[in-house]
Amino acid sequence: MSKTTINKESAADFLMSQLEICETKQDLLLAFWFYWVESVTLTSIEFQKVVANAAVNKWFLIELKKEETECRHLLSHYPNTAGKDKDWLWCQTVSKLMSRFPKVLLEAAKKREQKPRTTKVAGIRIEMSIINQN
Repeated sequence: MSKTTINKESAADFLMSQLEICETKQDLLLAFWFYWVESVTLTSIEFQKVVANAAVNKWFLIELKKEETECRHLLSHYPNTAGKDKDWLWCQTVSKLMSRFPKVLLEAAKKREQKPRTTKVAGIRIEMSIINQN
């Protein structure tokens, strides 16, 4: 019996690779946001719902800001840190977000369901599906 092992890139390694290819910090943060959302969802529909959820996004940005503050605090103790070492420290610090998630917000984002809506057009009833965001 052979055992198959799948090695997934660590979040810090992912962030380091993205630092090299992203042109702006916004691009880097968007890539990290998608990477994080992918880690907390199982299907493409859940992924879309969570990516589009403002409350989850706000939580993510607040937590990211906390980790960046922690990184700046660490760097203040080592003022000579620069270049790749500084980038690696940022990646290591920020990647802690991969182990945290707002369970209640995620459940609310994922449970949005499509509910049928009936409209009359020229006396004919037409049923349409819309996403209920409540």
